[in-house]
Amino acid sequence: MRTRFVLFDIDGTLVRIKRQFMNELISQLMRRSGREEVVLSDQSFAGRTDRDIFSKLLSDNGFPSNQFDEFRELYVQTLEELLTPDDLEALPGAKEAVEFTLGSGHLAGLLTGNFREAAFTKLNRAGLDGYFSMGAFGCDYKERNRLPEVAYELGKMLIGSSFQPEDMIIIGDTPNDIACARHFGCISVSVATGPFTSAQLKEHGPDISLDTLHEPEEWMGGLTSH
Repeated sequence: MRTRFVLFDIDGTLVRIKRQFMNELISQLMRRSGREEVVLSDQSFAGRTDRDIFSKLLSDNGFPSNQFDEFRELYVQTLEELLTPDDLEALPGAKEAVEFTLGSGHLAGLLTGNFREAAFTKLNRAGLDGYFSMGAFGCDYKERNRLPEVAYELGKMLIGSSFQPEDMIIIGDTPNDIACARHFGCISVSVATGPFTSAQLKEHGPDISLDTLHEPEEWMGGLTSH
């Protein structure tokens, strides 16, 4: 049996954060940055990287691009300060799927648009941070399609030169998760626990489409048994 590198998205896949909290967080960020009002584009955040989201947020609100690193640090600090376990929930089957991955002798990692620090803050509040130590994050690249490259280099380092892109299983809840998996030749698993329905996700051609991550022995077992 080949060792697989199973890569989980966070928002909408492993956890769900309450919309009210995110609105308050952005308001706090703006106030701490000297703005009383915030301009938000009508673009969805789903499936995008934090580098992309916050670059656009800064531009829309008149901040110079050279303040990006300062704003990132403020966001990470504010998220750590404000986010509580009551502000989010672990999604159905999330813990079950991660535990099955590790119990089957495979590697579990993250492939997420979150900044690294933000990723582990969210997982910590959901009680899932102890399962992960590595992955590809939204601070690595602005374009999500570049993130599998990062994970691939990790996989080669940990598994060896025989490791191939098709040994990576990317699990996510948006069309962008499917697209980045297909872009790099990885196996794509979509799960309809985020803003998209199973029917909408199937239109983008994932290898497997799920309603939840429950019963991983049924859907992941077939992907990792050979």
